[in-house]
Amino acid sequence: MTNKHKRYLLSILALAFLLVGSIVACEKQAPPSRPVITASPSSFNFSVEQGEPNPPSQTLNIWNSGGDILSWSISDSAPWLIVSPTSGSSTAEVSDVAISVNTLGMSTGSYAAVITIAASEASNTPQTAVVNLIINPPPGQEPEQVAEQTIDALDTDNLLEIGYSHPEEVVTVEGIIVRTYYAKNSKGKPTFLDFHDPYEGYFSCVIWQEDKQTGKPIRGKFIEAFPLNPETYFLNKQVRVEGKIGIYKGTPEITLDDPSQIRIVE
Repeated sequence: MTNKHKRYLLSILALAFLLVGSIVACEKQAPPSRPVITASPSSFNFSVEQGEPNPPSQTLNIWNSGGDILSWSISDSAPWLIVSPTSGSSTAEVSDVAISVNTLGMSTGSYAAVITIAASEASNTPQTAVVNLIINPPPGQEPEQVAEQTIDALDTDNLLEIGYSHPEEVVTVEGIIVRTYYAKNSKGKPTFLDFHDPYEGYFSCVIWQEDKQTGKPIRGKFIEAFPLNPETYFLNKQVRVEGKIGIYKGTPEITLDDPSQIRIVE
């Protein structure tokens, strides 16, 4: 073999060693895959008659479908919702979390809450699950008794009379939301829930971005309670709202400051 051929062969071998060394170094330096939050189911439904014992608890399964160790924690958005345990860890095994409700002292109606599963190291944090609760009237209470306490959302004359003559009176209004709009480019960034289309002159509900006096967020509370957002959650749903009737440009409206003021009527 000539010296030229020897030098060529040595060059090939050196290049091969460099490539192998680079591959090994990359494999050593590759970071471990991050944990991934996986939870099932994504929603829970509870139903109970008012005054009856709480319904049985249900189970939320949480596990890590990624690498490393998943250290998770849970929070919820409603005082009537009970979650246990509220934290844990997983490599791949499934953790069982008991989801239950406490309806003591609650009124009839439909309620909603959100469970948030968070893990700072996870690639998909946070994850959420929705909890729906229906409290039905007791057997002795006829449906008409509930209806008599509400005002039809399209009874504009009645709502205007209350708004002008009894602005401090808290009333209950029921109807179907047929139009929604988040005016994010307007002052105050209001969210409108309208019970008539076109809405001018008819009853609507307003959710402001934040409290005008304290600056505390308002819309954020509704997004937590009704994900992904209130305008999507309530559209084409029959709802019952509670609050004081205000009048804006001849239109009756209720300003919603808290998610407890509105609920879906089944």
